[in-house]
Amino acid sequence: MKHEDFNQFLAEEVLLHIEEVLASKSADYSSNDDKLFNFKLAAMLEGVIPVEALRGMDLKHRTSIAQGVQELKEGKCRDYKWWQEKIIDHINYSILLLGMIKSGEWK
Repeated sequence: MKHEDFNQFLAEEVLLHIEEVLASKSADYSSNDDKLFNFKLAAMLEGVIPVEALRGMDLKHRTSIAQGVQELKEGKCRDYKWWQEKIIDHINYSILLLGMIKSGEWK
């Protein structure tokens, strides 16, 4: 992939999709004033700290990606939309982790 093509892909597809998913899932997974609410609640329910709850939730996506990579090695390929969903979700969890660390709300 040429640099120009990659930059266009990044700007027009990846970053746009990241923002769309973060915004759309906020209604389901956060409170009115707390983007990290769901991780704090999960942490309380499981007796862990929020960063551990986030890691556990992200593990589902990392496991799916690993399974997809294994399938690629076996000559099978899932459709692009599947890859996009799993990878964007994993990226979003990384962004949420970064926000959690920056705000000090990881503990």
